[in-house]
Amino acid sequence: MREIKFCGKAKMSIEELDDLYLEHENGWVYGHLVMYGKTPYIVGDFIEVDSEYTVNEFWVPVYPESVGQFTGLPDKNGKEIYEGYICETVTYSGKPFGTIDVVKFSGGAFKLTDIKDALLPIPLDDSDIQSVEVIGNIFEHPHLIGGKHG
Repeated sequence: MREIKFCGKAKMSIEELDDLYLEHENGWVYGHLVMYGKTPYIVGDFIEVDSEYTVNEFWVPVYPESVGQFTGLPDKNGKEIYEGYICETVTYSGKPFGTIDVVKFSGGAFKLTDIKDALLPIPLDDSDIQSVEVIGNIFEHPHLIGGKHG
């Protein structure tokens, strides 16, 4: 069974996360996605469950636009790839050809979408892909895809 998990940028400051001893990567938290009304939370595994309540390792409110699902694949450096990540992709197509792509879920699969729309989206696990390297994400690095600085 594939691992289903999510990431999101915490609404808490890095100092608050550190004070609570919450594991994070520069304010990004990883775990399960739970919605409470319109507010998304990334939560840790259950540590206690009974018929009346559950207790999770942690609950962290995150920015809705930052939430991305794990694709199940690592980049060339072993970093997990999530939806919304910006990647430098090299394909074999004749000779190595590089593009800057955004990972999106489309048509039942995670795909690399060329930011210049010069190429059709290709599945992240396509055999024509030589390498994929995460270089940022659309929430914190929109300038990498021609958007405004975040």
